Amino acid sequence: MTYRGKILMISFLQFLNQLFKDAMLILLCVAPVLCGFFLLYGVPFVQSLLIQYLSMPDLLPPYYLLIDLFLGAMTPLLYCFAAAYVILGEIDDGISKYLAVTPIGKKGYLISRLGIPAMIAAVVSIVILRIFCLTELSFSTILIIAFMMSFLGLTEALLVVAISSNKVEGMAISKLTGLLFLGLPAPFFLTGNIQYVLFLLPSFWVAKFVLEKQILFMVIGLITSFGWILFLYQKFKKKIM
Repeated sequence: MTYRGKILMISFLQFLNQLFKDAMLILLCVAPVLCGFFLLYGVPFVQSLLIQYLSMPDLLPPYYLLIDLFLGAMTPLLYCFAAAYVILGEIDDGISKYLAVTPIGKKGYLISRLGIPAMIAAVVSIVILRIFCLTELSFSTILIIAFMMSFLGLTEALLVVAISSNKVEGMAISKLTGLLFLGLPAPFFLTGNIQYVLFLLPSFWVAKFVLEKQILFMVIGLITSFGWILFLYQKFKKKIM
């Protein structure tokens, strides 16, 4: 391992040490698995009740894919928020500014605090989708969903740390970041050009790609994510200068 890699690993281990001190953050890390169990067994059970008592066999199945997309978004959303919460704590304690002037630098700091957690979230998301999917998604589609959702999680985390001044504000802002995921249901419920009102949301392009299997939508989604990340990164850099 290179010197740079060792520094990043040490910084990431420091991040984990802080993460595991907070029971709430630990719960966030295991929540996607619990959510997967609930959706895999709970949704079909609810559907069976609808068939039995209301004779509505087609109410939920058309939206199983949408449920899978939300499940795929769950891990990056929660993991990256946990990372953002740790960063806000370090900002409160003045640790982030200290680390930014050490050999790890600002970019290394963000890689160890957000980049590595986002990569781990993508891997965990792949496993969760493989186990708990309600629909038959190909492995390549699952890989792309996890990859795109990890960038969406990064966007959410950067939005929290760029706007918030402390952990309390971070909790409030994190609720608003849920708006970033409004793009997922849009192609399922909106028809025609009206759905493109949400074109600035990367989540919209994830749903469009999964529904229509066009690589162009994946590319646009990644470009949109990079635009958000670059803009929010510039704002966040000022906090740790």
